[in-house]
Amino acid sequence: MPKLIKDEQYNDMTFLQQKDKTVCFTGHRPQKFLDNVQTPEKIIINSIKTLLTLMTADAYNRGARYFLTGMAYGVDLWAGELLLYMKQFLPDLHIIAIVPHQYHENYFYGREKELLYKISDASDAVVCTAETPSKWCFIKRNDYMLEHSSTVLGVLHVNKGGTLYTLQKAAKKQIPRRIINVQDYRCLIPMLDRYPEICRLSLPSQQYAFWERNPMLLYQCGLFKED
Repeated sequence: MPKLIKDEQYNDMTFLQQKDKTVCFTGHRPQKFLDNVQTPEKIIINSIKTLLTLMTADAYNRGARYFLTGMAYGVDLWAGELLLYMKQFLPDLHIIAIVPHQYHENYFYGREKELLYKISDASDAVVCTAETPSKWCFIKRNDYMLEHSSTVLGVLHVNKGGTLYTLQKAAKKQIPRRIINVQDYRCLIPMLDRYPEICRLSLPSQQYAFWERNPMLLYQCGLFKED
């Protein structure tokens, strides 16, 4: 059995009976956030991670207790890393890792692979939605997360790929969506002018502490919408 996958006897599947308290993440991989942009990588990534923290912490405050991550590069792993930090002092927070196929870990290297294993080890359940890689297995994973979630937390930069598919399907199924929209990075400027420290917030502990000081910024930044 791959290291990433848990034996089913160790999976706590309580989230299946707690849909009203379950949310899932969708968002791009880092390269989609960074393609053809002039803004320094550090500013973009730290800003997106901080916005993701604002949205995740707010979801917890609104009653979410089960958080499903698709365990992909980018938003999924950033969310997982944040949840690892939050779980240290929020014992009723549950991480559910939804893995697209059994060989998923073979596509990760270095720090990202270590993080993948840390999230898996700390997860209440690791659900694998397909045995082998295929062009459909990621859609199947996304569909599984939508089926068992009451809300989708999304970070959108480009109108294509699995993120757009998941957000569009959520709308079709009338699943509430809470979206950070950073399609135009110029929209970050007012927030960064007001809070220039965001550019330096690279750690989940720093980003969460920022949310504690500014819990309403999610609704004031002009980048967030919900339906």
